[in-house]
Amino acid sequence: MSTTLRIALLAGLLALVSNLAVIGFIYYRTHDEADATLRQQVVEQGKVLSDVYRSGGRPALDGAIRDTVTYADPQTAVALLDSDGRQVEGNLEIVPTDLLKSREGYRDALIRLSGQTTPHEAAIVVHQLPDRQLLITGRIAGEGLAIRDTLERSLLIALIVAGLLGLLCGLILANYVGQRIGEIARVADRISGRDLSQRVPVSRADDAFDRLGRQINAMLDRISTLMEELRLLTDSLAHDLRSPVSRLRSAAHSAAQAADPSEQEELLGSVIRQSDSLMRILTTVLEISRSEAQTGRRQFAWFDVGELADELAEMYEPLAEERGATLAYDRPAWPVPLFGHRQLLAQAISNLVENAIRYGASGGEIRMRVEPSERTIRVEVADRGPGIPPERRDEAVRRFGRLDTSRSEEGAGLGLALAKSIAHLHNGQLQLEDNKPGLLTVLALPVHSQIRGEASEPTARPASVTADK
Repeated sequence: MSTTLRIALLAGLLALVSNLAVIGFIYYRTHDEADATLRQQVVEQGKVLSDVYRSGGRPALDGAIRDTVTYADPQTAVALLDSDGRQVEGNLEIVPTDLLKSREGYRDALIRLSGQTTPHEAAIVVHQLPDRQLLITGRIAGEGLAIRDTLERSLLIALIVAGLLGLLCGLILANYVGQRIGEIARVADRISGRDLSQRVPVSRADDAFDRLGRQINAMLDRISTLMEELRLLTDSLAHDLRSPVSRLRSAAHSAAQAADPSEQEELLGSVIRQSDSLMRILTTVLEISRSEAQTGRRQFAWFDVGELADELAEMYEPLAEERGATLAYDRPAWPVPLFGHRQLLAQAISNLVENAIRYGASGGEIRMRVEPSERTIRVEVADRGPGIPPERRDEAVRRFGRLDTSRSEEGAGLGLALAKSIAHLHNGQLQLEDNKPGLLTVLALPVHSQIRGEASEPTARPASVTADK
């Protein structure tokens, strides 16, 4: 059985059950109301005749019964029985024996009126009069039964129509759902055929399928981006590792062939340096992967970002002077507490400073600053170098993304990529801005990282971090 047919049958069944419940409620309420009305009529009639007897005695009651038989509704039953159970006045052809034995009150019984050949179901009220006489009043339920039969037929027809309409609505719904699911399935088939440009069509209705389509499209966009980054990473990794591996092999081969011990020692030193360079590249790639996998959050703790930046500025100041630039640090006037990974953030800030020294030292000044606000902490490194054009900034923060296409500069293009991944580990961002002139790199970190799962923010901060201004 197809999914469309199952949905249609389910919708039809639900419509049938719900309508059955409603129709059943209507039927029983109508039945109870009709019975209550009939009972009220019979009881009122008996009370009237009883009042006539109390006020006028037996002659008045006999006259009232004769008038009732003559002028009342032909469905009305009335009889006066003496102490022996014989009918004195009334229109009962045969008095049921169960009425003679019954007590005063309301009941249902089968009676036959004068001139009738078949008994009918009737609502009866028995009143006991003095001298063991019985006053019987009632009404045949024929009219009510006819109405009930008509109601039953009407409700049955309505139930059948409701079931058919439910089945039709189910078919329409199933067809709509099938079409929307079919669109998603066709896109999935094309993507399985390696056409990653396909996207799920989204309408303006903004229904559940449209929201699902947007989520799937966002996922596909992310997958396409990752695939493109993987392709670029593979190409860049092959390109950037080819030269050092070739040099390493050449140096190792030369060292193996060298006869002079001093020459061999020099060549082996070159092998070690080339190996260290390769190890640094691979270690940086591993650190980026770990940061993107969020594996470092278990080592989060409180520390002072201003103090960390001060230590790094002091460490890199001699290197900046060697390149002909000055490194200045605008230390904040009070501690800047942050809940994060101190070692990784030190690596990220170091990469920004090294990048500024390498490419911006020609401007003469490099400035570091930690600027806290209510929600974020900005760690800024600004230089006066050539900067990066806005259209190439995304390329600059990509792994192995190098703006020097000739690969003449040192480095593997991993510094900014690592800083970006560390910022994401802290739910922050790496921003590249125009320093007019030069480049302004910013680590924008939230004060409260909102980390869930592996690490949670402690309730108390270290005393060294919470020191007063």
